[in-house]
Amino acid sequence: MVTPSTVGGLCLQHIPHKRPSLKPKPVDFQVNWDFLVDGMRKVLTDPFMPPSVAITQYYHIVYKLCTGQCSNLGTNSSGSVKEAGQQLYSHLKAFLIDYIENTVVRSVTGSHTEILRSYLKQWDNFKRGMDYINALFHYMNEDWVKKQSQGTADVRTLGYVCWKLYLYKRIKSAIIGAVLDQIECDRRYMDVDGNLLSGVIKSIVSLGVDQRSPSFYSEQFENEFLQATERFYEREVAQKLDSSSCPDQSQLLPKYMKHIELRLEEEHRRLKSYLHHSTEKNLMKTMIKVTINDCISTLLEMSQEWFDKDQVEEQMRLFRLLEQSDGGLEPLRKLVEDRIDAEGKATIQRVRSEALRDPCVYVEAILQVYKKYAGMVRDIFENHQHFRAALDKGCRRFINKNAIATTSGAKSADLVAKYAHMLLKPSSKAAKQRSEQELDEALGEVLTIFNLLEDVDVFQKVYRDKLSNRLIQNSYVQEQETLMITKLKVVCAYEYTYKLQQMFTDMEISKEINATYSEWSQATPLDDATVPHLTTNILKSVSWPQTWQPPRFIVPPLIQKALDHFTTFYKERHQARSLSWQPSQSHGLLRANYLRIGRRHDFQVTTQQAAVLLAFNNWAVATRTLAELDVETKLGEKELDFCLQVLYRCGVLLSSTGSDFKRTSFVLNEDFHSNSRKVQLNNVQYKEGQAAEDTATPKVIAEDRKYAIQAAIVRIMKDRKTIAHAILVQDVTAQLRGTFTPSNQDIKKNIENLIEKDYVERTSDGKSYTYLA
Repeated sequence: MVTPSTVGGLCLQHIPHKRPSLKPKPVDFQVNWDFLVDGMRKVLTDPFMPPSVAITQYYHIVYKLCTGQCSNLGTNSSGSVKEAGQQLYSHLKAFLIDYIENTVVRSVTGSHTEILRSYLKQWDNFKRGMDYINALFHYMNEDWVKKQSQGTADVRTLGYVCWKLYLYKRIKSAIIGAVLDQIECDRRYMDVDGNLLSGVIKSIVSLGVDQRSPSFYSEQFENEFLQATERFYEREVAQKLDSSSCPDQSQLLPKYMKHIELRLEEEHRRLKSYLHHSTEKNLMKTMIKVTINDCISTLLEMSQEWFDKDQVEEQMRLFRLLEQSDGGLEPLRKLVEDRIDAEGKATIQRVRSEALRDPCVYVEAILQVYKKYAGMVRDIFENHQHFRAALDKGCRRFINKNAIATTSGAKSADLVAKYAHMLLKPSSKAAKQRSEQELDEALGEVLTIFNLLEDVDVFQKVYRDKLSNRLIQNSYVQEQETLMITKLKVVCAYEYTYKLQQMFTDMEISKEINATYSEWSQATPLDDATVPHLTTNILKSVSWPQTWQPPRFIVPPLIQKALDHFTTFYKERHQARSLSWQPSQSHGLLRANYLRIGRRHDFQVTTQQAAVLLAFNNWAVATRTLAELDVETKLGEKELDFCLQVLYRCGVLLSSTGSDFKRTSFVLNEDFHSNSRKVQLNNVQYKEGQAAEDTATPKVIAEDRKYAIQAAIVRIMKDRKTIAHAILVQDVTAQLRGTFTPSNQDIKKNIENLIEKDYVERTSDGKSYTYLA
């Protein structure tokens, strides 16, 4: 009932709102389906022809069939929306199967390229047609298909599945065979249609849309393709490596490697041109296996000749090929490592006798081999980590065990440290021959070798001893020494380099003390004007490697007065400190006033030599016997004989009976002459002393190692409390490896020492140890 009302003179009539009906509209399924079939057939036959009916009309029909109350569905059908969707999906599947079997199959004919072309033409039409049909059935994909079980495919996938089941599997053998024939023709440098092969292979990939695509592609094509590839290259490799195929046998393998490089490039081109990208890994794996891995022993055997003749191109090509192989570089790495070791040992063997006398010869022989193969690693092997490791291991092997270092690397470490000493000593030939830049490079090379030494502690001991000698003799350049310590900080423990720095600190402080002493001496002069001027080095015993001992001889009275004078000065400023004079480490300058008119020389001597020469100052007795000199100097027979030998050989003293000093008397040689005004007598004695010091060094190092091993054992035992013997040996070796590698015998011996000292004890089973202290 409508009730009119008046508002402001206007008559309004209330009309009730009519809600749209939610009931599905009736739709004749068969009529609409027939209309769809006609359009789909035209699209599949010629997808490039524009449709006679607008796509929206087809889309609307699909929508009606999916949402309407369909009639004409057949017997026992309720026409519900769910049933209509099922019927539409089933009809579509039946239509696609019928179209493929009765239209497409008949069109795919021929052999070789003909069947591929016809197949690809039909696939392209079908694929584009399915894109169009999939768009028409968009509503069904989004609504009905998604509501079904997981195995129900969308419309495009449904089409591809039908194509796969009712066409592809029937002609698979012919298609795959034709594709493989074309690829082999391509490998034989015959003309092929890359676009044709690419299209067919892509179709195979697309057919796996209902599963993982590469899986279907691998099953249907890739496996057979890889087998065909392997067969093809096995035949070709046998042909290329046949000695009769190359008159010049030395060029057989170089030509083969060039050919393989070309083949690998060609296969990469095929991957980009028509193969699927997922094939790359397996294809390259198959190629490398057949062309490289299966003949790697032949390549490596020939590579020995390439290394001997420095055939760089062949070496580089071999490296590039083996780099692509899994594990292929390892045999080449081992070959290079063994060559470095063998060549290094042979080089040192050739210079053995000279290298024992001159550390420069030894180190330069090592650097000759190292630089050669370092350049090879850089230029040929592109700094690959495998060959950097081969360089380190190979050099480490020959440096630590060779014709000179026969049992261990201790001798190598000793010679390298002495080489560094020669570089840093300004008066040495090795230092004079180098510019500042060359010297910096040489010190860097010392550190390179240092990193390859096993007996690092030997190098550290010898280097520190030599440094102390340079400092005491005032034979060093501050900038170069500082540079070397800076380099050592990178590879050595802090404690070691700290002690080296403290040695330089002591020398700087000594300069300041000497300056202050000079001023004090002027204010407090000695009564005796003949007392020599004294310059001292005040050294802290904890920072220096020497073993400080009191003098074993009578210091000449004049020198003793100078020492006492300085002691008085020092005690006034440092009452809590004690001075321990080391005349044996000192040297001085004696002026020879006894020479005939017109000759004047200054002798640079050790304190022991000074004691002997000053004994001749008593002109009342011009000659001295060995016994008399021994009483006056208290040097002892051995030391006195040594000093007299030096002075006699240099011509400063004359002997009445030659070199038989026990039955002779000595007198100053008033006719002594030298081309230099300053005559270095202490240098001869210094060299002799260095020989004795070198002899004693191994004993000192052995003692230091004993304490290092015991300290490591105690640290480990304190932490672990109880530990098995094998594990203790392993842990001690690991702790000390950065300094030296202890032998099992040395570790066992020091364990016994600690047991005797009650630091550890054996357990009842005798296989383990327990910490006690």
